[in-house]
Amino acid sequence: MAETDSPDSEDDGPKRGGKLKWILVGVGVLAAGGGGFYTAFSGALDAILPGAESAESALEEAAEPLALAFLPLDPITVTVGGPETLRNLRFRAQLQVSATGMERAETVRPRIADIATTYLRAVPMEVLESPTALLRVRAQLLRRVQLLAGPGTVEDLLVSEFVIN
Repeated sequence: MAETDSPDSEDDGPKRGGKLKWILVGVGVLAAGGGGFYTAFSGALDAILPGAESAESALEEAAEPLALAFLPLDPITVTVGGPETLRNLRFRAQLQVSATGMERAETVRPRIADIATTYLRAVPMEVLESPTALLRVRAQLLRRVQLLAGPGTVEDLLVSEFVIN
């Protein structure tokens, strides 16, 4: 009756290949990853996958000249600030337009100048003096010009002069 059952007395047997199994799995994963990388990098998949292009054709497309046109806007000088601190803002910009949208942008050019002048006069002096003023003004004007000119006409607004004196 003095039978002793202890959990240590059970014989589970030796664990076989515990670390060796993980090492083999790791080597297999590295070999499969390396093989996949080599196959993709060497271009062996280009013939198999439809629409896949090689790096050379991508470089050739990047070397083609861009079909961009720039439309300079007339320089704008507006008075900004309150009655105590009247200051002048000189603003000059160019519109980056698509090759097909140049005629449309040229047609609405007076309206673009009106929108820019009206917006710049309405911006408070505190906003114009902040470090992010140019980014905000550029983004706001670009959005207004794009709405006026129509979709696909004006792609960007490049500010070449933004001086407060």
